[in-house]
Amino acid sequence: MSTLNSCSFSNELVSFLIGEESKDERNTLKDHLINCSSCRIELEELQEAWNLIPYKLDDVEVPSELKVEVMNHIFSEEKNPSPITNSKQSKKSIYQYNLYKWAAAVFFLAFAGVLWSHIYHSNQFQEETKQTQAPTKVLQVFALKSNTPSDTIKQGKAWLYQQGDKKQLVFQLEGLTETKGTEAYQVWLIREGKRRSAGVFHVDSQGNGVLTYELKENEEVFEAIGVSLEPDANGTQPRGQKVLGT
Repeated sequence: MSTLNSCSFSNELVSFLIGEESKDERNTLKDHLINCSSCRIELEELQEAWNLIPYKLDDVEVPSELKVEVMNHIFSEEKNPSPITNSKQSKKSIYQYNLYKWAAAVFFLAFAGVLWSHIYHSNQFQEETKQTQAPTKVLQVFALKSNTPSDTIKQGKAWLYQQGDKKQLVFQLEGLTETKGTEAYQVWLIREGKRRSAGVFHVDSQGNGVLTYELKENEEVFEAIGVSLEPDANGTQPRGQKVLGT
């Protein structure tokens, strides 16, 4: 860090850096910086300290108790003031000291966030690995038949299976008419006359299609399954013709 700047404007550099000054004050200081090399150097040093503060940490939130512990440790000097904070120094040097202190605190928390993220994702990976290694158990098989009894070409099956804590529906369908334009087939889970979408799919030139749907935790059980040909894939309720069902 450079020696204290004797220029009277140096007391305003930190306020200028963090945007606390008014528009007129900022314009005045900008004009001053053109001719004052010592203030320019001082501002560059402050900017370097400010740039140490990361603006985007990892998505995983650091536990609040860890934050408190880190901040209490770094700012413990406020309870036991050091000579530098008791001396008769300028407003600028106090701002500089606090700015570096905040940079150190946030940098330390960023490092703690990286470590915490590593632990979090490691545990998450272990849990996912445990789920994928669990044996698969078929809970129920559903036969899907054409809505027209004489049409035996259109048919399909749905398997409800469980692996670990996860439950999934796997649909395999055949004999369906190939979709055109924005058309899409949509699967509906039916309970007490109400329908909720389990996803959309297209078929190949032979009319074969597949779809998987993961049941959410505590999701309502369903009583029946329906498949309809929809004008597009954006519907939340059936609008097209039913082609298959249990």
